[in-house]
Amino acid sequence: MEINILAFAIPLFVFFIGLEYYLSLRMERKVHHFADSVTNMGVGIAERLSDLYVSSLFFYVFDFIQRNFGLFIIQENAWTFILLFLATDFLWYWYHRFAHEINLFWGVHVVHHQSDEFNYTVAARITVFQALVRGAFWCVLPLLGFSAEMITALLLIHGAYPFFTHTRLVGKLGWLEYIFVTPSHHRVHHASNELYLDKNYGDVLIIWDKLFGTFIEETEEPVYGLTKPLKSYSFLWQHFHFLLEIALSVKKRPVLSRN
Repeated sequence: MEINILAFAIPLFVFFIGLEYYLSLRMERKVHHFADSVTNMGVGIAERLSDLYVSSLFFYVFDFIQRNFGLFIIQENAWTFILLFLATDFLWYWYHRFAHEINLFWGVHVVHHQSDEFNYTVAARITVFQALVRGAFWCVLPLLGFSAEMITALLLIHGAYPFFTHTRLVGKLGWLEYIFVTPSHHRVHHASNELYLDKNYGDVLIIWDKLFGTFIEETEEPVYGLTKPLKSYSFLWQHFHFLLEIALSVKKRPVLSRN
């Protein structure tokens, strides 16, 4: 049975959250709001705890798919791990893009964008349902022939990186901006400025956004949160408000006559 080590890295992430808060005070930059940060942490803890079970479940799903339906049998070595990383990051780009372009997926992902702040606590703000949707996208990897062990090990690394892109305290990073997703790129993604909407979907590499026309550079100060602010700290309302809106829209839609 595989254990999601990332779930036990919470103390390390809490340390960096505390460090960011300390540095923001030293730099005299207000990037935290108490109620917002506490809400972010609460959502994050719930997701990490649920992900203990979800990740274990998907380990067996990945293993079943690879053994029974894998198109190839891919052996573990440095080159295949690089290939797996590229495939994982590519799939993440499309999962993330669909999460913004398809209403049902947005209903799962919207929780991550509800905060009006942008700091490390926002990185923790992931709905408990997102792991299930992500896992479904990852099922392409064992279908290609990657083993469950390879996928799980890679996802631990891949899942940790984006935590560090959720900060306002790090400026632009020179040549790294051309290859990797940086805090500057991800600030754009979380902004509600009309200029920035639906941009910079990448997780580790920014090259996919540049290839598929969804990249934009940070040029104006981002305004964070949803275009229509939620204005609620209710855990249940945060998770279900958009899904309820979809259900109400479907219910109100007139039924077309066959005559």
